[in-house]
Amino acid sequence: MKRLKSFFTFTILFLALGTGVVAAVPADTTLQIVESVPEATSYGQPGVPRTGKVWLDMVRGAKHSIDIAAFYITNKPGEALAPVLKALAAQARAGVKVRILLGRRFYSGSKKSIAPLRGIVNLEIRVLPVDSLTGGVLHAKYFIVDDSIVFVGSPNWDWRALSQIHEIGVRVNNRRFARTFEAVYNFDWKLAGHPDLPRAERAAVWPPDFAPVTEGNPVILHDGHGATAVAFPAFSPPSLVPKWVDTEQPALVRMIKSARHTLRIQVMTLSALIHYGPKGYWPAIDNALRDDAARGVEVEIIVANWALRWTMQDYLKSLAVLPNITVKFSTLPPAPQGFIPYARVEHCKYAVADGDRAYIGTGNWGWSYFNNTVDASVFFSGKGPVSTLVEIFDRDWDGPYVTLLKPGVQYKAPRNH
Repeated sequence: MKRLKSFFTFTILFLALGTGVVAAVPADTTLQIVESVPEATSYGQPGVPRTGKVWLDMVRGAKHSIDIAAFYITNKPGEALAPVLKALAAQARAGVKVRILLGRRFYSGSKKSIAPLRGIVNLEIRVLPVDSLTGGVLHAKYFIVDDSIVFVGSPNWDWRALSQIHEIGVRVNNRRFARTFEAVYNFDWKLAGHPDLPRAERAAVWPPDFAPVTEGNPVILHDGHGATAVAFPAFSPPSLVPKWVDTEQPALVRMIKSARHTLRIQVMTLSALIHYGPKGYWPAIDNALRDDAARGVEVEIIVANWALRWTMQDYLKSLAVLPNITVKFSTLPPAPQGFIPYARVEHCKYAVADGDRAYIGTGNWGWSYFNNTVDASVFFSGKGPVSTLVEIFDRDWDGPYVTLLKPGVQYKAPRNH
């Protein structure tokens, strides 16, 4: 009943936006879609800011704090991440408190890139042992500036994510929204310093001294062009998420089930077969998608060609064979300079229901990303900002890089490293 009430609260607020009932939103309370565009491709929606510039502006604009949760950090001299890391170091030396939270399982791959940051005053790095806590990884990609601005999305802190991979993120400028992320971050930061914290104490984590943003108590934002949006964050995994914020999987399932006409999904990988975790079937998202199709909702899905591996190709075909579900996979052309490992791929993680409700996350669509891995997302409604995602999706759907997945054809998975 509580969850149902939350969903209706969100819907009522959305309807109020459409009728002009809600009061004017402050100018510094914004939601902005951000896109990474692989060089030498036709990707890139006009008017949508690029990830590298947004990150650099956020870091350079920090006044007192920058908190980063990153899957890993991989720099390359002369590429777009280098000036961001340089600005990060400069801000710490200037007195801005910088904290970087990394996961243990992929920490070794970050050592070379974070070495220049070690020893800098006001800059601290901690490692969260998610593998021993839940069996998963820290897969989140978000950062918070001055308890006021948050960036959340698919791009890793990897030079390739800024110039060689298609990514989608969102920047939210709202203090209560940012403080909600900050409170969750502080919990993970404490856990990284005290991984032996008893489970009972973790479950009873301190309540914040403000009203966190939730599905039942969202924030009202605008997109800078006169359009408004209602938004709330959600987090994974349930075992590491404080009880006073929303968890991702239930919120995403509700959004999928709310679709009445169309559902657009763009994600690197999607499968109901559990590849990382207890082997078996994950029904949550799968059932919601099949139910949408059975109700006549037109479901359009774009995955990366990396999803053609394992048994995932067969799973995707089991969706594609259904009426009202169409699946395409994306294959980017090689970089002009030749093959780049772990690059030139569709890495977005977002969905749009009926052109007016959307989700942007940091995890792929599989059991582990919602149940034992640290991830985060933003849910929002409002035709203005959501229309930007629709334009990006349609540009890709009708673009030169996608191939219709046919159930009767066997596709070869590409080399990725």
